[in-house]
Amino acid sequence: METAFRYWQLVRLDSSGHCYTQVMSQVQTWLQATFADLISDPATPDRQLQTALLAIYQAKQASADLAELSLRCYISHRIRLVCLQLASQFGDNYGFTTADLLPLVLDDDGKLLTPYLPLSLKILDTYDPTKAQLNTWVTRLVKNHPELDRALLERGLYRASDWAILNDTNLEQLQRILRQYHLCSETEVALASQLLEQYHQVYRQDRLQQRRAGQRGRCLPPTPEQLKRMDTQQSAKTVLTQLKALAAQLRHYRIHVRSGRPIPYRDETDWENHVPDGLGGQSSEAEENQDAFLKAYRQALQDCLENVLTQVMQANIAKLQKRRPPKNEAYVRGLYLFHCEGLSMGNLAAQVGLATQVQVNRLLQLKRLRADVRHLLIQQLQVRVRMEALDYISAERLNQIDQTLEHLLTERVDQVINEAASEAQIPQGRTAKSVFAHQLCQTIHHFME
Repeated sequence: METAFRYWQLVRLDSSGHCYTQVMSQVQTWLQATFADLISDPATPDRQLQTALLAIYQAKQASADLAELSLRCYISHRIRLVCLQLASQFGDNYGFTTADLLPLVLDDDGKLLTPYLPLSLKILDTYDPTKAQLNTWVTRLVKNHPELDRALLERGLYRASDWAILNDTNLEQLQRILRQYHLCSETEVALASQLLEQYHQVYRQDRLQQRRAGQRGRCLPPTPEQLKRMDTQQSAKTVLTQLKALAAQLRHYRIHVRSGRPIPYRDETDWENHVPDGLGGQSSEAEENQDAFLKAYRQALQDCLENVLTQVMQANIAKLQKRRPPKNEAYVRGLYLFHCEGLSMGNLAAQVGLATQVQVNRLLQLKRLRADVRHLLIQQLQVRVRMEALDYISAERLNQIDQTLEHLLTERVDQVINEAASEAQIPQGRTAKSVFAHQLCQTIHHFME
């Protein structure tokens, strides 16, 4: 299992709102002793370990506390990922970032027997493995979290599709909203009412029949055939345009009422127009998906690099703490002075208590550091990108391009490492321009007193 660390690293926020991972050492020790076979096998699916942990937790066995904390660690990673995805998908258009969302839902301090109930524990306590996978359940509860929902509404983002809005709006509501909020004429109200009735008679009835047949999922845009059945006198494109305009009016009213912050009327497209349905819009869905995936990929690279640097530096610091005298503080300061302040090995020697450049080289072992980061980064990035890719392509297609994806990610990681190596060769005036050095300078502050 290549991502086993998620079961003993809790994602938390520091006082300044920055994300970091806290290693729950008691959980790590217990997991590695109890589930050594599962953890050491890279082919072990997450669900297998989750099932075992959940059984211990729900049966209140002797290690139930550790199983609970392990699952909370895993859930904290998923909560962070959901926020990343929301920010990647909507943040640019609605003016929010991952950092705006995380404090609303990432509230687990890792304590047991605390009167406060963090979201991760609420998710765990309500999870039923017979109805959904854990990832699906986490995503559903995070996206429907009241405070997160309110924050998005305040920014004008109401995450219901046009078709869901039209489905659950009745004629009386529509007429009241159009008359009192949008100040429409009686002729406009009558035309809109007729359109909604036609929509309900076709689309909503079809959907009810689909649900009775066991078909679930989001409301998809009406098909051309459905649009034609709604109005035989107009083209499907025209009917679709009218429906989207009506849904936009209803969406705007809901944002106005539910956000608690009335906003001026905007006769413009809503968030769903960023995902065109093929009958209108300026860009294709494929282009939108490509853009969203690229954002998710860049975020994945940054997150994985941060995580790997933390892991490698933690391991090196732990080794250097055992030396007599300990060298861990000199190591952290040396990395900081070299990468973040641009000092040469010779100039920083005295500042870390060493006499020569050779001693600094032996202490920092930059080539070894980059090699360790490369090794772990390729592993973690492949797992993360594969997971992100499943939102955009099928599992079957992903398996078909697996080797290509692996090659491309390895190539990108090698580029990151090579740029860092080249930058480290600059004797003077060096700045942390490479992705590697820039992230190291961000991460190293967690190790400095």
